[in-house]
Amino acid sequence: MLANFFGKSNPVNFIVIFSIFLGVFFTNSISSIPLVSLNFSLVLEHVLTLFLFLVFFFFYNFILSKNKFTLYNSYGFLIFVLLFGFFPDTMLNRGELFLNILILVYLRRVYSLRSGKDSYKKIFDSGFWLGILFLLAPKTVLFGILLFLSIWLFQKINFRTLLIPCLGFLAPLICFATYCFWFDQMEEFMASFFWYTNYNFELFTDSSILISSIVLGILLIISILIKTPKVISISGSYRKYWILIIFNLFIAITILVIQNTLNESQFMVLFFPISVILTNWLESIKTPLYKNVFLVLFIGCTFLLYFIA
Repeated sequence: MLANFFGKSNPVNFIVIFSIFLGVFFTNSISSIPLVSLNFSLVLEHVLTLFLFLVFFFFYNFILSKNKFTLYNSYGFLIFVLLFGFFPDTMLNRGELFLNILILVYLRRVYSLRSGKDSYKKIFDSGFWLGILFLLAPKTVLFGILLFLSIWLFQKINFRTLLIPCLGFLAPLICFATYCFWFDQMEEFMASFFWYTNYNFELFTDSSILISSIVLGILLIISILIKTPKVISISGSYRKYWILIIFNLFIAITILVIQNTLNESQFMVLFFPISVILTNWLESIKTPLYKNVFLVLFIGCTFLLYFIA
């Protein structure tokens, strides 16, 4: 049964899940690129994209295993990969993929504050990566809320813990500002601080995007409503992690909503918190039959939505 197979975490599971991803990836690539235009440079681009996905998956699994967001199973990775079937165009934008790899690098430092070891270094690193993200995509600066929330939950709010992330954030900004000043390109630096306010939500008029969003929205609401009361009754790191994940989701949604021009590839920023929340709900289901029903329906929805996209 699916629940029994993916309820374990071993190399075989990773190979099977990655094979599912490869199938969806190559199907999407072939459908978007005519075979007559296929050449060596395009093949090389797709190989590079696959390498970036391997890095992306590595950081995802590293965060999950290191911080014990889920139990010892493959549900999280499976759901994470299947989400690409909900929004197929996320597989074809290397720029967004690279940005989300950096977001995971940042989140890795933020969630690692649970451990008191090298806490000041981790806080500085978090601020530094947030500064890098700001330069690449200014609205990701909202993830700074998650950093200060993590400091409040796992460390202590004091002058040092407030100052250090700000210094880390300013470090790449000062370097970039110096570069822009030297080459007389200060308008490029200043553009990061002015956000466009005429937001466009026409993407949701696409039936496949709307249906995918509704399905995931319903599952998330159910997961949060069922799981949160149980988590709140438990003291310790798990409850703090759950609070961070919920905030991670809402911040990611906010960043998505306030984009100047919304496109499907930007939905990737939601995949980490969605997969963690859904996995925690799935793990709380005691009856194996219900777990199998959930997995069958989720996999079925993934391929159905993929082919009607």
